Amino acid sequence: MNREMRRLLEREERRQKKQEKSGAAARRTPVASARPASSERKPLWQRIRTYFHEVRQELRRVSWPTRDQMVAFTTVTLITTFVLTIVTFGFDVVMKEIVLFVVSRS
Repeated sequence: MNREMRRLLEREERRQKKQEKSGAAARRTPVASARPASSERKPLWQRIRTYFHEVRQELRRVSWPTRDQMVAFTTVTLITTFVLTIVTFGFDVVMKEIVLFVVSRS
């Protein structure tokens, strides 16, 4: 059972619980659950194993960038960081001079 299906089932269960509280449960038929018959939780090691298995499956579906794209993205990031550092430094120097000028005039 994938994550999306599990979330759908959990959402449906929450909806049913809300309806039971409001008294509307008598009108609706219960939805068949795809969960196992036992309501006990799986052991911790098994849940961790399942989690990492699902992570690996998701990572296989990821559209990874090519080497050329990574070089381009990294270059843009470094240039942008350098320019913004220079701009911030310039504003800092200008503001310092303005504050020193105002303080010395007082």
